[in-house]
Amino acid sequence: MKKISVVLFLLAVLFAFNTGAYAQKYFTYDGKDFSVLLTCDNNNATVTRVQFSSGGKWLDFSIVSYENLENVEGGGFIYTVEDGKGVQFLLDYYRTTDYIKVTNISLGTEWTLYRRS
Repeated sequence: MKKISVVLFLLAVLFAFNTGAYAQKYFTYDGKDFSVLLTCDNNNATVTRVQFSSGGKWLDFSIVSYENLENVEGGGFIYTVEDGKGVQFLLDYYRTTDYIKVTNISLGTEWTLYRRS
């Protein structure tokens, strides 16, 4: 009986540790034409996944590059992402006002998306 209790205790500890270690944070930004879902790491410091909504489905975009803008007024970041067809977009996040601007690099088309509550 004692052996089973020790094993159950160890499993509970491992489960608790793993749950906290892999926690992620999600932020959704909505616009008139589409939404963007950003998945961040535990510390909320790095975007690890970018998805755009299309036809009621979330589509993965590859992260091509990142620029940290925390040292400029207003703070934030810029990610360059690419869809499955090779089209690249800039995600320009403005920390003080909590919105993103999405720009289609080849067309210059720009959208402003605001964070969902």
